[in-house]
Amino acid sequence: MNEITKSLGEMNLQERADLMAAVADVLQATAEEAEEDGDTLAVTNSLFLACNLRGCSSDLGPNGLKAAELLLEQGITFIHLLNGRKKSRGPVH
Repeated sequence: MNEITKSLGEMNLQERADLMAAVADVLQATAEEAEEDGDTLAVTNSLFLACNLRGCSSDLGPNGLKAAELLLEQGITFIHLLNGRKKSRGPVH
């Protein structure tokens, strides 16, 4: 747990691509869970963000950093909100 946290601008291209792919993968998994729950809006939004992250990952140079940063922030926030909503619902009987 002694890892040093880097900003997106401090990461190299491979680290940026790996981070974006990881968030896109979690969004894909979130979409699958939302589909099981019947939440079509969450499915659509999760897949939309995942596809945009994957598409943006081809331009991770200095000019594309702001877009990548915004998409990552939106993706992570969306995942957090869906997880929080699921926890607040409690177990389904």
